[in-house]
Amino acid sequence: MNFSFQYSAERATTVKRVLARAGVSHRLLTRLFNEQLVWRNGVVTTNQEVIHGDKIRFELPPSDLVTPSDGPLQVVLELPNWLIVEKPAGLASVPGPSNREDSLLNRAAGYLAAAGIDGPQPAIMTRLDRDTTGLVLIAKHIFAQGKLDQQQDAGLQKQYRAVVAGTPAPASGQITLPLGKAEDGIHREVKPDGQPAITDYQVTASQNGLSLVTIQLETGRTHQIRAHFAAIGHSVVGDPLYGQPDEHYPHQLLQASRLQFTDPFTGEQYDQQLPVPANWPTFA
Repeated sequence: MNFSFQYSAERATTVKRVLARAGVSHRLLTRLFNEQLVWRNGVVTTNQEVIHGDKIRFELPPSDLVTPSDGPLQVVLELPNWLIVEKPAGLASVPGPSNREDSLLNRAAGYLAAAGIDGPQPAIMTRLDRDTTGLVLIAKHIFAQGKLDQQQDAGLQKQYRAVVAGTPAPASGQITLPLGKAEDGIHREVKPDGQPAITDYQVTASQNGLSLVTIQLETGRTHQIRAHFAAIGHSVVGDPLYGQPDEHYPHQLLQASRLQFTDPFTGEQYDQQLPVPANWPTFA
């Protein structure tokens, strides 16, 4: 993939500064120079002077770090530099020790390879637990990943919905219990010396001993939603790890239902939402 910039300021600068201002990370910039993938006015360059009217172009190096998978990928929205997809339950966001070949990241790489991109290098920007479903933002390449990471006001927000046991009280509230690793190294539990964790919630419906809740995170701790609701006695239904398994649901009823972000390449704002899954309990 190629990207180019026309330098229009009167004051001279350098190639490095032009690319840094465009959002190229220091790590990527070093690699581009080392692999001679930067051109100034059509000639391979390093960190030379740039003057008004100069054209800078760079080409992303291919990568073999992600093995493409031909597993299905449900694309909700595709943009030149981004994918927003719906992750199913049972699929890890990224490759793990037990499975390096099939994850959401592998499937995104497969999708991009099928579109003709050589050596795709996508990056998961909004990771979800294996059994959490819903919207995930994926950068198509490392330039996009670094550009969003550097963006001070990307407007990146996620909203979740879940079915929990019982009815949380009050119906609208905030859980502010600090979370840390349990002794098994897997669970997260409330610990006085744990990391600050803040979860805002709103009960939208209750019926038959269950409640549908909308959730907004102010922090992003591992298993935060699941651990917080378990701690207040209202575990997410279908979640065996935090105490509320249900024979009718093979995975936790937790969904990333809304994703908002501002594309740093264009400034355009996007707001994608999903309906309540059809296989969840019905609330009148």
